[in-house]
Amino acid sequence: MRDTTREHCAQLGSDPLRMRKARRWLVSLVLDAGFPPRDAHELAVAFSEAAANVHRHAYGGRRDGRVDLRVAFDDERVVVSLDHDGVPFDPGRYTPPDLRRVSESGYGLYLIASLVDHVSFEGTSSGGRVVLVKRKSNVDVGV
Repeated sequence: MRDTTREHCAQLGSDPLRMRKARRWLVSLVLDAGFPPRDAHELAVAFSEAAANVHRHAYGGRRDGRVDLRVAFDDERVVVSLDHDGVPFDPGRYTPPDLRRVSESGYGLYLIASLVDHVSFEGTSSGGRVVLVKRKSNVDVGV
């Protein structure tokens, strides 16, 4: 079997403005790889939420933290990894939002999980990693 994996990497600061540029770059990569626009849009929103969580929670709002972004493709899926030196997320401490009550925050992980096929969090030797996996849709129903 031929290895068709393609990989792109970038190092960013934890500044939300840099993450916006990274989001546009990610969308461009996903579309260029032949994924439907809806997949690109959903992955971009999930990436934005994950990046915002890294900025807000892992780095406590600091804009000078390191975020290594890795985007890997094969013919069937995109895997986006965000490695950081901040405080790793502990999924065991996560409580899903009560969707029956209005809240100003707390929906990020819920939204991420609804937009990608798999999301995971792990500690690393220097901080943490967020991994988003989006499988290619068979049919593009539009954005």
